[in-house]
Amino acid sequence: SSLCDFGAFVDLGGADGLIHLSELSWRRVRHPREVLSLGQEVDVYVLGIDRERRRIGLSLKRLQKDPWSQVEEKYEVGQLVTCTITKLTDFGAFARLEEDIEGLVHISELSDERIEHPREVVEEGQEVTLRIIRIDVSRQRIGLSLRRVEEEEHPELDWQESDQTKAPADLSEQDETE
Repeated sequence: SSLCDFGAFVDLGGADGLIHLSELSWRRVRHPREVLSLGQEVDVYVLGIDRERRRIGLSLKRLQKDPWSQVEEKYEVGQLVTCTITKLTDFGAFARLEEDIEGLVHISELSDERIEHPREVVEEGQEVTLRIIRIDVSRQRIGLSLRRVEEEEHPELDWQESDQTKAPADLSEQDETE
């Protein structure tokens, strides 16, 4: 029924409920209009009803599968991924791996040279190849690196199917012994 900076109000047929910004999608949403439009019909999940304050909390994202539930199956530390830079901050750049999964390239992982701001190396909307250096599913965090992309001797193997007999991590151990 209406969109505001902090969420969307939904007419439930006699009462309005609020979908808070954080409950619109698993991905980061700056404004509800990125996900919804005025007059759009939606199915919602009822988070709670506060009769005293006459508030109904709703969610859209709870009706969708949590994309973080499959991160460990799809990604591994050391893997190369193609990402889109979504946001620059003083401390790094956020990059989208897939629709609802973003990771952080800390400023120290953007370049071997000292830089003052990520915009010296990347820009929003840019597609880049990054290496996964950390995965913390419980905190919904993925650490990425641009400066470590060329680190492995055989990076093209990162793109091959996971059913290969030698994974990139195995090759780096083999190289050390040869």
